[in-house]
Amino acid sequence: MDPTTLLKLALVPIAVGLASLAARKWGHTVSGYLGGMPMVGAPIIIFLAMDHGTVFAAKVALVTLAGLVAQAAHQIAMAYVGRRFGWIAGLLSGWGAFAIVGVGLAHLEYPWWVAASYGVAALLVMWRVLPRAKDDGALPAVPRIELALRMAAAFAIAAVILWGSTRFGPVVSGVLLSVPVTGSVIPPFTLKLYGPEALARVQRGFLTGLTGFASFFLVVGVALQPLGLAMGFGAATLAALTAVGIFSRFGKRNVVGDD
Repeated sequence: MDPTTLLKLALVPIAVGLASLAARKWGHTVSGYLGGMPMVGAPIIIFLAMDHGTVFAAKVALVTLAGLVAQAAHQIAMAYVGRRFGWIAGLLSGWGAFAIVGVGLAHLEYPWWVAASYGVAALLVMWRVLPRAKDDGALPAVPRIELALRMAAAFAIAAVILWGSTRFGPVVSGVLLSVPVTGSVIPPFTLKLYGPEALARVQRGFLTGLTGFASFFLVVGVALQPLGLAMGFGAATLAALTAVGIFSRFGKRNVVGDD
């Protein structure tokens, strides 16, 4: 494996590690904020733009945005099956739900307004359907061995995604880029070690982070070609941070409720 690929892959466990460490200091919800943001997808699509050009990357971005529908299926399956049958069943059902929806998405290309509609619909469904925690909860310890396992799992999943994204066209690459890497690592660990209430806080945090994810890939899909790499990705990053900042102001109502 060449050094460039290793550098790309190294960014993924670093992102998961930062999100996990954030849970120690600020709780599961903030960990979810970071996990839902494009901390994994952004570096990968930047590398794709550098390697394959802005036209390819913009198409990938719009499919990735539409792929939020598959992410919603993953999160909802993980939430309800995991609560009932445990973290392994939740993770497997989440992957299964993502695969079923993702296969449908992989046969289509999207104008920006269709991709945006899919993304907004996915966020609204998650807002309505995902369980809310009953209380704020205590700060988790996140031992070193757990942190190492989270990062190793993220590295392995990202390696498969990056391998696929460099070998297929923009539609399949976009679906692969929407695979919830952090969403396949942080929620299962949280459910296993801290219980369903902590899982609810993480997933509600993910929902906030995913508003940034959606904003980032929408701007990349629309503005990358006219603005170029530096300004396009700069505008996308600003849009992501703004969306999370606005949406997190409603965070208390979003995370904790009577559902």
